[in-house]
Amino acid sequence: MNTQRLFPLTYRRVRGFTLIELMIAIAIVGVLAAIAVPAFANYLARARVSEAINYAQSCKTGYVEFYATTGTLPANVDQANCPTLATENIAGVTIGANSSLRIALSNSAALPAAIRQHVIVLQPLDPQGNSLAQGEIIENWRCAIVTGGDTAAAQPARDLVPAICRNAPAG
Repeated sequence: MNTQRLFPLTYRRVRGFTLIELMIAIAIVGVLAAIAVPAFANYLARARVSEAINYAQSCKTGYVEFYATTGTLPANVDQANCPTLATENIAGVTIGANSSLRIALSNSAALPAAIRQHVIVLQPLDPQGNSLAQGEIIENWRCAIVTGGDTAAAQPARDLVPAICRNAPAG
């Protein structure tokens, strides 16, 4: 007997996703997005601060050149041949206490609120890792983030800077 004639409407296998499968996929994407968005925001903040550090590289070169040719530490950014250009993330560069390069971050909305108007301090160090004194060799540089004064920034701001700048300023 032919079953095709008895049951002319056969059930075809339906292809596609069920509602529960779609809901599970959306939940997985939501969890991944909840993890990725804050991580990307921190990455973006660190990139903006890295811009300030890279901006100071030409200052470091001019600083070392001035020190090598004159034997004295530069007293201002003109002597260190620092660019005076301000960007969206950088308010300016100065030479501060302990002859350190101070890169002031701007108050731009592009920077996270926790790090706005902080200062990146690049400090020349002697071979023992102490603040540089007149006549000593510049062995290395210490990078730190500070508030408008010379105090180390609070932990939330420190998390938004590259790991190399999470040091305390040298005394």
